Amino acid sequence: MIMMNEREKEAYDDLMKSFKKAQSIEESRHYFVEIQLYLDNLESTRGQSITEPQLKEYQRLRRKLVDADSKKEVRYYEEQIHAWLNKIYNTNLT
Repeated sequence: MIMMNEREKEAYDDLMKSFKKAQSIEESRHYFVEIQLYLDNLESTRGQSITEPQLKEYQRLRRKLVDADSKKEVRYYEEQIHAWLNKIYNTNLT
């Protein structure tokens, strides 16, 4: 799990609430991108780095998400990306 202070956690939670309340695929995609940009920025400020294969996997998952045809599929790939982020974070801790 990505470690966040209270302020960061509240901002993340607000984005996730908006994502879950989305009424359309376009709205889901919008909030997903906002979440990803927030997490990317959070990670970059902490100096975490990823390898080229890890970056390719991340980009593959994001492409799948953007190409998704249903809200269910969008949420599936959102969960996959968050699992990937958690895996990378845990790998970087060791």
